Amino acid sequence: MTVIEPLGHHELFLVVAQLAVLLFVARALGEAFSSIGQPAVVGELLAGVVLGPSILGVVAPGLYAGLFEVSPAQFHLLEIVSWIGLIMLLVVTGLETDIDLIVSKGRTAIILSLGGILVPFATGFGLGWILPVEFIAAPEQRLVFSLFIATAMSISAIPVIAKVLIELDVIRRDIGQLILAAGMVDDTLGWILLATVAGLARSGVVDVNAAVTTILSVVVFLGVAFTVGRRLVSEIVRWVDNVIGGEASMITALMVLALSVGAITQYMGLEAILGAFVVGILVGQVKRFDYHLRHTFEVMTLGVFAPIFFAIAGLRMDVASLADPTVLAVGLIVLGVACFGKFAGIVGAARLAGLSRWEGITIGGGMNARGAMEIIVATIGLGLGILTSDMYSIIVMVAIVTSLMAPAIMRWSIPKIEMTDDERRRLELEGQQRRSFVGGLTTVLLPTRCSTDSQFAARLAGSLSRGQGIEVTSMYLERGDGGERGALAPLRSLFGRRTRAARGDGGTAPNDRNPDGNGPAGRDGRVDANGGDDSRRERADRCRELMERRLDLPRSQTRSIVRAERTSAKDTVIREAGEGYDMLVLGASERGTRADAPLFSATIDEIIRDAPCPVLVASTNRDEAGARSGDDRSVRRILLPTVGAEYNHHAAEVAYTIARDQDAVVDVVHVVAPPQVDDVFVDRPGVESGVRLGERIVEEEAAPGRQLGVAVDTNVIVGEREPEKELTALTRTEAYDLVLLGSSLRPLTGRAFFGHRVEYVFKHAACPVAVLASM
Repeated sequence: MTVIEPLGHHELFLVVAQLAVLLFVARALGEAFSSIGQPAVVGELLAGVVLGPSILGVVAPGLYAGLFEVSPAQFHLLEIVSWIGLIMLLVVTGLETDIDLIVSKGRTAIILSLGGILVPFATGFGLGWILPVEFIAAPEQRLVFSLFIATAMSISAIPVIAKVLIELDVIRRDIGQLILAAGMVDDTLGWILLATVAGLARSGVVDVNAAVTTILSVVVFLGVAFTVGRRLVSEIVRWVDNVIGGEASMITALMVLALSVGAITQYMGLEAILGAFVVGILVGQVKRFDYHLRHTFEVMTLGVFAPIFFAIAGLRMDVASLADPTVLAVGLIVLGVACFGKFAGIVGAARLAGLSRWEGITIGGGMNARGAMEIIVATIGLGLGILTSDMYSIIVMVAIVTSLMAPAIMRWSIPKIEMTDDERRRLELEGQQRRSFVGGLTTVLLPTRCSTDSQFAARLAGSLSRGQGIEVTSMYLERGDGGERGALAPLRSLFGRRTRAARGDGGTAPNDRNPDGNGPAGRDGRVDANGGDDSRRERADRCRELMERRLDLPRSQTRSIVRAERTSAKDTVIREAGEGYDMLVLGASERGTRADAPLFSATIDEIIRDAPCPVLVASTNRDEAGARSGDDRSVRRILLPTVGAEYNHHAAEVAYTIARDQDAVVDVVHVVAPPQVDDVFVDRPGVESGVRLGERIVEEEAAPGRQLGVAVDTNVIVGEREPEKELTALTRTEAYDLVLLGSSLRPLTGRAFFGHRVEYVFKHAACPVAVLASM
């Protein structure tokens, strides 16, 4: 077997030095253009021209020759890095692409794309037919040459467009998504045209079979990608997060998927960047790949690899060849025809699609950018013997100039496009989701042994997760083989499985009976904690099935695991929660009844104190018989007390998410403290100011819920008693199905403490209660 020799010392030195110089100059020019209010991509595109034969080759020919006048094999090493940057940039574009919005604007995008293809193709073909013969590498193939020029005039550059949209911070606006949608259709048609023309150049005749095969390949690939591929990508991302976890593994998984699918599309003759773009779209729809991961990947791409890609794109261009009057004149004509064709086609199509004049100009300015896509077309044309070196330089010049024009045109025209109310609401919601507590949740851990309270907690977790893409892991704990029977006591305390001693008699604990008469219960409706008739595995399976019914989520959003308790229930839960979960959901189970008693059992108390993430603790606040009869009752009305603190905002998000799923009403209530004993009049100025403040608090708390379409009522109560007593009294006079409290953990030696008001309501409310400790 022949062993491939490693890269030589000088070859390695050259590629490292080239990358260092290209990155430095690209970033320096990018920052320089940013400082004068222009997108950095302008400077990055010019970096290749500065370092190429046009400037560095003239100013310092020795330095240029030593760095970039190298063998084709050496330059190909640089191109590999460039292609990695291009692939990563397309992934970023895909991550930022709202496929649902694009589908909703599909008709408009197709009309725009057809306008952006047909008119430039026609004008480009006419131009190619009349150009002087000295610009044609094979004069006898003018038809092929004309078709090739037409294709080059029709193409757009999604990478350049995406970079400009990102830097102008409009990629999430309707106009940005519309440009991306039209550009995607445009480039897909362009690849089909390029494949057809390339086949014609190779065979000398129109290769209809190749064109049909290319079209079918695109249709099949996209069809498979957005059906089977969507599910497969989601499962892969979830598996990596569950089994490996961590930011590095998730970004690695993204790149492996992009490169793998890119290899498939390249093999199919559809270009690797199509596969990378589609992978970005699919991964962007998986909530596990959250905003933080996207931002990390984007920073790495835009900070390192994209500048190198843009800089390399200009290295092959020789501006000196344009100094010849004939070449310059032809170059200006080609540039004019290219710009006219795109603008005429897009602006005309925009009017047919019902868009405004400024929207047409903006889309035309964006899609007029040819960027590296046209450079790739030019490179293929040069390699196929269709283009002369002068014509190659002209096309590269057109690619760079149109890419430089795009940011200026879009920066000028975008401010003139009025934002619709629907677009403003959508962007506000997206901004809230990026900052929101619920929007940051991707995985929830739900420890359980199927107590009544943990089943109720599962119902809340299901409502919270449904439609949000949040995955809930239901974890059943079983005693380890080496544990003593007495070690089950804290486990029973955690999940409501009371010991005989706790009840004071010899019967089985009420909480051991399954509320609906099936699931984890044995043949007599009971679960034997010590083995009995059923094996541990059977009990675990029945419990997991019951919890899945309580969660009522798609299988893609649920996961069931079994963990053996080796030391204590608390240690097992905390160890699992530390594996990257965003929230822990617990059923309250046993609680102290005395005024000075801890709110929860010792085990739950320890879990809350040591939890590495926010905790939601839920209680039915009913005896076992009452819980059995009302376990499946829907949540129709939620009481949300608030004082305007950050933890109240988090609880409000949870309440609104549950309410939207359950079609429930949320009552936002603020209680003004009662007047002091020496206050003669309730409506004294101090109380009035408290009421005004309370009205502002409840209205601000209600606004996000109303934006989500939730029915929200507000109320400010001037209390005659302490606020906590007013709230518990409210639960007795009004038909609430849930009180949702927000709190932060307070330092208190020996136990978790949420504050006496929260704990009072939790103990004495006449309906189910949940408390969220998010801070």
